[in-house]
Amino acid sequence: MSTDPVFTDAQDLFDWSMFANDNRWDNSYKYIWYSDKGPWSTRFTAWYTAGLLYRNEGEDLTNAKAAIENICQMTESYESAWYGTFKLSPDEPYPTPDSDLYPPEIYTTYDPNWREFIGTQLVQIVEEFSDLLGDSLVSQIEDSLEIAAVGSMRRNGSYPEGDNLTPGYSNPAIMRAWFVSWIGERRNNQTFIDYANEQGDLVLELFKSTGSNVLSEYNAPTYYGMDTWALAGALKYGPKNSTMTKNSQFMLKELWADIAAHYNPYLGNMVGPYDRAYTRDIVSNSAVIDYFWWGLFGYGVGPQPNKLEADLLFDVAQGAALALVMDVVAKNISEEDLTWLGSKDPWDGERMITKKVPDGLGADADVRVTTSWITASLMIGAQQVAETVNRGKQYVPAIVQWAGDKTRGPRPYMALFSLYPTASTIDAIAGPNSLEVSYPNRTQEGTDIFTFVLAQLPPSWTLIEKKVVRGLEDLPCLNLNIDAEGLEKQPVVYGATVGDNRVYNISYVVPSSFSGIPKISFEFDYTC
Repeated sequence: MSTDPVFTDAQDLFDWSMFANDNRWDNSYKYIWYSDKGPWSTRFTAWYTAGLLYRNEGEDLTNAKAAIENICQMTESYESAWYGTFKLSPDEPYPTPDSDLYPPEIYTTYDPNWREFIGTQLVQIVEEFSDLLGDSLVSQIEDSLEIAAVGSMRRNGSYPEGDNLTPGYSNPAIMRAWFVSWIGERRNNQTFIDYANEQGDLVLELFKSTGSNVLSEYNAPTYYGMDTWALAGALKYGPKNSTMTKNSQFMLKELWADIAAHYNPYLGNMVGPYDRAYTRDIVSNSAVIDYFWWGLFGYGVGPQPNKLEADLLFDVAQGAALALVMDVVAKNISEEDLTWLGSKDPWDGERMITKKVPDGLGADADVRVTTSWITASLMIGAQQVAETVNRGKQYVPAIVQWAGDKTRGPRPYMALFSLYPTASTIDAIAGPNSLEVSYPNRTQEGTDIFTFVLAQLPPSWTLIEKKVVRGLEDLPCLNLNIDAEGLEKQPVVYGATVGDNRVYNISYVVPSSFSGIPKISFEFDYTC
């Protein structure tokens, strides 16, 4: 074994990841059989190889080598947007721009970010296990990473068509700077080295540009996990003279200081708002950030769902690789924050956080303002955003989370409601026991309705107390005073799915005769 996970808890994460992946290993095709983006997953297979090489028992080494050789990279169509990325599943065809067989569609028929996901994983296994792989396979990996680097370096946010990779797309931007710098040094390619250094500097410049020291892909529980992987990996495996390597220590420390500030150990969640969230509750459903609590403190201390929860079985595919960088993460979190992150009990007091989040560099770049107020039993998060394109269903511009049932163990059951983003310009501001949401630009689509999605009410609320949800006025453990002057409340509808939750839709319509800026305000009183 080339590396020892720094804590027993990192070994426990490693072991559960391997248990999950061992049970979906297709020994005939030497691939992980899992419906990620097809019947077999190229990405999961790459992640698994780190675990096989570390464990190195029985047929592990043979299987790891076979899996690496099987990883399907798209090396045809040099001028295409998918050149150098990896097939989602080995059975899929190449994208077909000249026929209807498999028309190219970014993030659907090809995923350019898999150059970064798989490329950084290949860097780790070479750095950790080159003695096991042998010179020939290491050379093949380097060849592959050169091809991946060419495709990745073409991306600039608008080219190829539909592209969105800029320094503001934090997780692939960091991974790109890391793996391109690595292959540049390995192959003595100055073009790669110069490009990676430029990107590493731009990532840091953007991070520091507002004075808040934050990533542009802000407060995103899954992608904060990938950011942590990328920063820790760059520190551990990146070339020492690379700007991304040099910048990663500062960024990793600042990232985890901000995570700790947003973390509520009693509820086991980070207060919103969330730039991107697949789940609004990282205790009930998995996010990649969860695995750093697991690796640092042990399963169940931080926000982890049941070990058989569907999203956990997806995310834990990367667990072995994450376990191998846990030592770096631990060294870059302060002792005070480690104590806070490792606690679980109720706590006294409150915290108010305000951050300015950059989307780009330059005097005319957009800046979003986030406000978060947090106590042990009640959290409120909000964001002010002024854009022309709706950020979509992963965006959570305003959210209220509270202990809906304190009797449930091992943590309170967290109830929540959030603003569903129908508009692209939103003024949402959180304060002590308060939330205000308004639409200052009524010329934009979606400003004729405020839609809130309510989820995770404790079963006792409906089964024992026989409550029927008719709005936000009557909720478990939370009294609300709502000011929605001039707005028309709609009948409540239940059953749609948002993220991992089935939700109540509670909407207020802005009538066509309304004049001024539509606004809704809440004052909260936690009662349990």
